[in-house]
Amino acid sequence: MQLGRKIRDLRLRRGLTVQKLADATRLSKGFISQVENDRTSPSLSTLRDLAAALRTSVAYLVVEDDPTVHVVRAAERPQLTPDGNTLRTEVLSALPKRNLELLLLELPADLDAGEQRHSHPGEECLLCVEGRVRLLHGEQGLMLEAGDSCHFDGRIEHSIENLGPAAARVLIAMTPAAFEPVPRVDKPRVAPEGKPLEMPTSG
Repeated sequence: MQLGRKIRDLRLRRGLTVQKLADATRLSKGFISQVENDRTSPSLSTLRDLAAALRTSVAYLVVEDDPTVHVVRAAERPQLTPDGNTLRTEVLSALPKRNLELLLLELPADLDAGEQRHSHPGEECLLCVEGRVRLLHGEQGLMLEAGDSCHFDGRIEHSIENLGPAAARVLIAMTPAAFEPVPRVDKPRVAPEGKPLEMPTSG
C-alpha cells in the first residue's frame, strides 16, 4: 500500500474527516488531500505529526507492505535494551517492525515499579502468563493472576510491578510498535580448558 493510501485508510478507520485530521496536525485540508492522493511527499516532521494524529508510527507509514509470513524462532528472539525493570524482554513480532508489536517480559520477584512509568501512542493489551502482577495505569492499580488480561490506552502513564516471591512472565501486544531491540550478541565458544576459542579470521 502506498503512503497516501495508508494515511487515508487509517484516517477512515479512526473516524476522521480530512478537516479533523488537518486540525489535529495543523496542516491544510488541501495539503492532506494531496498527500492522500500521492501528489506530494510530506517531510519527516510532517510524517511524525500525521502518525501521532492517526495513532500509529512513522515506520508503519513508510515501510512497504510485506505479505511474507515472518517466523521468529524461540532461540533467535531479539531482546530490548534492559531498563533495570525486567530480567528479560524479548520481541516475538516481526522485524523490521510492522504496526503491531508483541513482547514477552520476565519480571523479577519483589519488583516495585516506583516512579518508573512510561506512556506511548496507541493501545496495549497485557496477558499475565505466569505469576501475579499489578498494572499501574494512571490512578488505577489492577491485580492480574495467571491467565488474566487487560486492554488499555497506552497514552496514559503506566507500569507493571511484580510483588510476588517468584519471577513473573507477561505477554504484551501494542500498536503501534514502540520499542527498539538491541542486536543479538552470541556468547563466545569456550575451549575445554576454559579459555575462549580463537575465531577464524576472514581473508
